[in-house]
Amino acid sequence: MKSFKKGQSLVEFAVMLPLLLLLILGVVEVVIFVGTYINLIDLTREAARYASTNDPFDPTFNGDKDCRTNTGPGSLNFYYDISCVFSPLANPDYDLSNCTLNTNICKWHDGFNSTETFNSATDDILVTVFTVTDNVVTDHWPQTGPWVWSNNDYDTAHSDNWQRSCDGTNPTEIAAPLMDAAYINNYMESGSQPSKGFVVVEAFFCYHQVLGAPIISQLLPDPVKLHVYTIMPLPAAQPSATPKTP
Repeated sequence: MKSFKKGQSLVEFAVMLPLLLLLILGVVEVVIFVGTYINLIDLTREAARYASTNDPFDPTFNGDKDCRTNTGPGSLNFYYDISCVFSPLANPDYDLSNCTLNTNICKWHDGFNSTETFNSATDDILVTVFTVTDNVVTDHWPQTGPWVWSNNDYDTAHSDNWQRSCDGTNPTEIAAPLMDAAYINNYMESGSQPSKGFVVVEAFFCYHQVLGAPIISQLLPDPVKLHVYTIMPLPAAQPSATPKTP
């Protein structure tokens, strides 16, 4: 009788083991997913903080596209330098002084990102500056729409990644910018300071399941596009009597 009970317990354990393992793998995958989401939020916050201390209308900013150059005339680019926050941390094994690696790695480097790898073919970073007068958005820069990293990086084969699905099957998955003037206007309060400026930093990131556990990978989309953003005051964008020319 005792051996029968032991055998029954083993059978029950054998039946439950796959379910337990699947549950554990699912929990681990969720933890990694949430960690990625939090890391992306932190990166947008750091990028927005950096942007809030600079002036997008400063004439010394030009078309420089090198994260390593941050001092001296012509070495700064307001929008591109914001994207540099998302670039990888400096690697002591890279000879960046001579740029011995390919141009993309050399130029887009020395940032704050030690966890998530941005793919120039699928991921994206958007930056938009808003001017608010009497609690209504009266202007935005760039005036043609948000500044888009995938349109300004060294991967010329992939642009407007933010609009595309992660697998590239839907080129217009997102038809229009999510952080537009109407969105900002919804946050305006009549009792707040009537004139102000904002900078919005957005990140679009394709998350690929790390474990690829059975059933879970079939039930949940893989990859899935994450969208995070940070809105930060930007004093330089406040209304001014002098016309602004970005």
